[in-house]
Amino acid sequence: MCSAALSSQPTATTGIVRVVLDVPLDRQFDYLNPGLDIRLGNRVVVPFAGRQLIAIVMALPEESEVPANKLKAVLQVFDDVPFDDTTLKLLRFCADYYHYPFGQTVLASLPLRLRQIKPAVSRKMWMYALAQVVPEGLAGKRQLVLARLLALLQQHSECSEAQLGDVSSSWRKTIQPLLDSGLVSRREVVAIRPSLAASDHEPTLNDEQAHAVKAILDKAGRFQPWLLFGVTGSGKTEVYIRLLQAVLAEPQSQALIMVPEINLTPQLEGRFRSRLSQFSLVTLHSHLSESERLQHWQAAQSGEARIVIGTRLSVFTPMPHLKLMILDEEHDSSYKQQDGMRYHARDVALVRAKQCGIPVVLGSATPSLESWYNALGQAAGPAASQKNPSYRLLTLKNRAAAQAQLPRIFCVDTTHSPPEAGLTPQLKQALTLRLQRGEQSLLFINRRGYAPVLHCSACQWLADCRRCSAKVVLHLRQRLLRCHHCGDEQPVPLQCPSCGNADLRPVGQATQRVEETLQQLFPQARVARVDRDTIQGKDALTELLSAVHAGKVDILIGTQMLAKGHDFANLTLVGVLDTDSALHSPDYRASERLFAQLMQVAGRAGRGDKPGEVLIQTAFPQHALFAALQQQNYAEFANSLLQERITLQFPPAAYIAVMKAEAADYALVEQFLTDLTQSAREFVAQHADAFAEKPMIYDPVRPGIARLNRMERGYVMLQCGQRGALQQLLQAAVAWARQHPMQAKIRWVVDVDALEY
Repeated sequence: MCSAALSSQPTATTGIVRVVLDVPLDRQFDYLNPGLDIRLGNRVVVPFAGRQLIAIVMALPEESEVPANKLKAVLQVFDDVPFDDTTLKLLRFCADYYHYPFGQTVLASLPLRLRQIKPAVSRKMWMYALAQVVPEGLAGKRQLVLARLLALLQQHSECSEAQLGDVSSSWRKTIQPLLDSGLVSRREVVAIRPSLAASDHEPTLNDEQAHAVKAILDKAGRFQPWLLFGVTGSGKTEVYIRLLQAVLAEPQSQALIMVPEINLTPQLEGRFRSRLSQFSLVTLHSHLSESERLQHWQAAQSGEARIVIGTRLSVFTPMPHLKLMILDEEHDSSYKQQDGMRYHARDVALVRAKQCGIPVVLGSATPSLESWYNALGQAAGPAASQKNPSYRLLTLKNRAAAQAQLPRIFCVDTTHSPPEAGLTPQLKQALTLRLQRGEQSLLFINRRGYAPVLHCSACQWLADCRRCSAKVVLHLRQRLLRCHHCGDEQPVPLQCPSCGNADLRPVGQATQRVEETLQQLFPQARVARVDRDTIQGKDALTELLSAVHAGKVDILIGTQMLAKGHDFANLTLVGVLDTDSALHSPDYRASERLFAQLMQVAGRAGRGDKPGEVLIQTAFPQHALFAALQQQNYAEFANSLLQERITLQFPPAAYIAVMKAEAADYALVEQFLTDLTQSAREFVAQHADAFAEKPMIYDPVRPGIARLNRMERGYVMLQCGQRGALQQLLQAAVAWARQHPMQAKIRWVVDVDALEY
């Protein structure tokens, strides 16, 4: 078993109760037990600073350092014990490694309803069945709903709420008299809905897939990270399914599958429900209602849910019989939390797998350089690593479907073929050809809205955000200028606020404008746009993807929501409209991200029995990145990047952390960061003998967006070739920051292993 329950620990009805709270203080708090039956791990309600808060019991000491007459009493205790020992150990590691208060770490990992004082009640789900023979004539001629419900119940041994709901929206009112009379019975279930009918189709594994499955299962039952490096369409999901079939054959065993974004969950869930219908499955992501999230979390915690599919927060879900962890698209930056505790779910998953002694599979067509570095070890070069690789590398070089081939990739030189309304003549011709053939196309542009800039041609004014040092995006249909960083909205001005010119023009392309252009060029085409503005409803993305699979869409326009994980058999063309801005980014990770993004979106083409083609519009077709992309040679590209990182001593060859600060006045930020830099350098000088390698402490700088939501920002970067030395420096820096006299005037955070500044 992966975990031990805290519920087996001692209970107390008197004495001291030591708890953690969701407050920004890195300490535990003592309270008196007024006679309640309290055990370790219980949720309790305690008074704190004039409020009542949920707390988690960490210890039941015999005495407190605080005098008894100054201790307040626990107000209420709940019966549940949310965490087991292993989960708390993982949370403690994260609080220490990411330098975040332990109480906030613990409470933030709970579903919202377990952080509220009122009793946590999840919506009950029921299965219905006939308990007696249905008397003839029970349903009269005018009782059509009752007749249909009875017919459905007679056809099936049990019916779910979803099945009964398909009959009529008034089914609950109709079935209640049958429950009262005992004609129909019901039982409570945990699963959110029944799995799909088992699929009879089980693809034959090719040699590469079979080798990957065998290699992982041969070392099941112990900690081992596996990097499953497979080209797009190589059948990584089928490998996951076969692993789950084998691992879950053991009674009570559980598996956690993580995806970077919500939009990947429905498709993966559908595949697993149809192929693994014998195992109960739940999902954990932000599109669930709070009632659903609590129910799914409790199903995982109790062990009733055998498979859990979730986004990054699911890495902290208690699962008492966890035997396998899988991270799909492990390279994706969405696994990194960018507020609160800045954890990376991939790294936390590795720690959890090691604590539980189980294998963890990291799958990607474009692995992160960190994972690539760990998988190659000494193979990356003499300067890369003087150790054996800590990951085992498994490679899928070919697409799983015998008839499917990797798409051909071409660069369209926009200096010779200028685009009109965002589309070059070559791309228009390719779209026309697909429409004539009855095939589908995808246009990728990672900008939502109508245009990224609103411009005055007379005085060169550009529309700025009122709260941020960023440009606002024009959303023409809503007649709004919207900041995609802080969410501020303002109406589109009728004239230039600087010179009064009424001729204001949108500059650049975004998804709404491309959609408008396509509707004008191809009025007969069925065009669908997929971005955060159109996919807002709970089932909106699932319904749209179903329409694509049913052939009801000819041209898709999408952002990164469509770049990975989706399999459209009739999609043969991918057009990439704008990539050049990423080539000149000051972020050293920009080329890695761009290559991964383009490789992923290119992989959407030609996944069926028809050849695929990718057209990339760029003014720099000779760039080395595009040369590697056309060859679809990730390994060569990654190795060249890795050598650059090793030379510059950037991650993964070294470790970095960023201390960020913000305030209404930048002078306060600058003073705080200057003092921090001086203190950190003094600490390193005073403890020089303790550092095997001296950390680098850079001067304070401002990020690309210097002002965000009216707060002025700055940061200091710390860098070191040894993780332990960097952690030692961070511990001293955080202790210093917590005692700084400006503590009340600024907000500061630590971002360990930062991905963006």
